[in-house]
Amino acid sequence: MGFSVSGSTAIIFLAMFISFGMIYSAAYNGFERINDARADHSENVLDQQNTALNITTVNYSAGYLNITVNNTGSTTLDVNDTDVLVDGVYPSSGTIVARDVNGVSDTKLWLPGETLHYRINVSTGPTRVKVVTGPGLADTEAV
Repeated sequence: MGFSVSGSTAIIFLAMFISFGMIYSAAYNGFERINDARADHSENVLDQQNTALNITTVNYSAGYLNITVNNTGSTTLDVNDTDVLVDGVYPSSGTIVARDVNGVSDTKLWLPGETLHYRINVSTGPTRVKVVTGPGLADTEAV
C-alpha cells in the first residue's frame, strides 16, 4: 500500500509538470505572436503616415489616358503594389501600354520625389482617376 500511494503521487506530480510545460509553451507562443502582430501593425501605420502622393496631370487624347503621379512622401513605394482605377474599374493588363518611373520602365521602386507615369489605352474619355499605393493611401483626380 505504501508504494501505490507514492507511485500515484509521483505520477500526478509528473503529469502536472508536463501539463505546466505545455501550457507555458502555448501561452508564450501566443504572446510572441501578439507582440509580432502589434509590431507589424505599428510599422504599417508609420508607413501610411509617411506616404503621400499627388496626381499632377491626367490627360486624355486619341484613345490614351496619360497619368502622372508624384511620390511626395518619405516612403519608398513598390510600383507593382500601386493600382490605378479609371472610373472605378481596374484597367486590364493589356490596356496599360506603359508604366515608368522617371522614364525608367523596368524599375520596381518608386522613391520619394520621383514621378510615376501611366499610359492607358481607353475607349472613351474617363471622368475620374484614382491611384492607390501599397500602404493604402490614395489620390483621386477628376478628368
